[in-house]
Amino acid sequence: MSSGQIIYEVTLSPDLSIAAEFDTWLEEHVREMLSLPGFLGASVHHADDPASHDHQRVVIYRLENRDALQRYLRQHAQEMRARGVERFGDRFRASRRIYDAGQEFSAAQPPASTCANCDASLLGQYCAQCGQRARDRMISVWELVKEASEILTSLDSRLWRTLGLLLFRPGRLTRDYLLGKRARYIPALRLFLGLSLLFFFLFSLNTGFEIGSGVEGEDGDIGIQIQHGDEPEEAEGITEALPPKTPQAQDSGADAVEPEAGDELGQCSDLEVNFPEELSWMEAWLSEERLKATCEKIIADHGASFGRALLENIPLMMFVFLPFMSLIMKTLYPLSRRYYVEHLLFLVHFHSFFYLLLTINIAAGWLFDGDPLPSMPSVLLNTATSIYIPVYLFRAMRVVYSQGRILTALKYVTLGLAYFISLLLMLLATVTVTAVSL
Repeated sequence: MSSGQIIYEVTLSPDLSIAAEFDTWLEEHVREMLSLPGFLGASVHHADDPASHDHQRVVIYRLENRDALQRYLRQHAQEMRARGVERFGDRFRASRRIYDAGQEFSAAQPPASTCANCDASLLGQYCAQCGQRARDRMISVWELVKEASEILTSLDSRLWRTLGLLLFRPGRLTRDYLLGKRARYIPALRLFLGLSLLFFFLFSLNTGFEIGSGVEGEDGDIGIQIQHGDEPEEAEGITEALPPKTPQAQDSGADAVEPEAGDELGQCSDLEVNFPEELSWMEAWLSEERLKATCEKIIADHGASFGRALLENIPLMMFVFLPFMSLIMKTLYPLSRRYYVEHLLFLVHFHSFFYLLLTINIAAGWLFDGDPLPSMPSVLLNTATSIYIPVYLFRAMRVVYSQGRILTALKYVTLGLAYFISLLLMLLATVTVTAVSL
């Protein structure tokens, strides 16, 4: 039946002189086969042939359907078989058979034909295609409650197992995922989305954004003030110099006062935009009229709307940034034979770890804020985090890509430089887009 599962059986007969080496290679080979699309599982059996006295290895692969098998035979079979021949030559023989999954009978229960939910052939108490249990009677209320509790327990165990591995075992979660051990962990993209949303939500609660004009700092400067919780900090003036204060205020020696809103808005009219000839194409997008309108909006509410929009756009920026960095990872490991999506998975897991660790730091900052608990634990955690993150990345690269320390260190430095430059450019682009789209 073309729509049901297919069994692909490979019988291998290695020479006794290579038996141990062959078994080690065979385990790696089976794992590679299971990473191909359409393969559901495999089992390896040792058998003796009384007629030829051969010690055989029988590998039984389960595939989704006959189409998946034909796709493998067309696209991958020749390459996978060539690897074994390249390593062992004619010191082993191989034969292959194909048959459908069939129907399993058991002494414990009457034979079931197909799953009531998806019509797939049943091989046991649970359907291998959709997971539904093979039973005809209606379940009871107690079983509904029991199944609900099992779901919650399973989710909790998967969650804590995933977070524990993500925090304390660099690269292990990615390696397990690439080896096909996925059901025991939270899916990678769901983990990344959940932790990033949690981090940016807590960060937005913990951070305020305000632009004050002419209050502290040199005359005529615009100062940017970032507020964390209830403790504001004044940052240095970072934008362009504006006209000096009025002569009356300077002559009188009076303290600096904040200018009126009308004066602040009037300062936007002094903006001039002059692009070099090679960047003249930007004039249509960053025209003087648009920049002046943006300046007035930012000054009108002291940058509050700009800060909120920027915090909303940064998560979106990361969805562009991570695929771009995956291309860089692909160029750093050209001989690793890994697909682009595997490099993307590595960065998704690393940034999930990054968001999780920073979320813990934010929570610790709220808990150990000096009132009533001392702030020292939060300070120590922040210091440990700044050391742990780069160490974690280096260790994760070694675990996932299995290269030596020196080669990994060279790629680590290259990745760090590319990461810093790309992130800076992405942030500048995000700030610009946020400002002109207010």
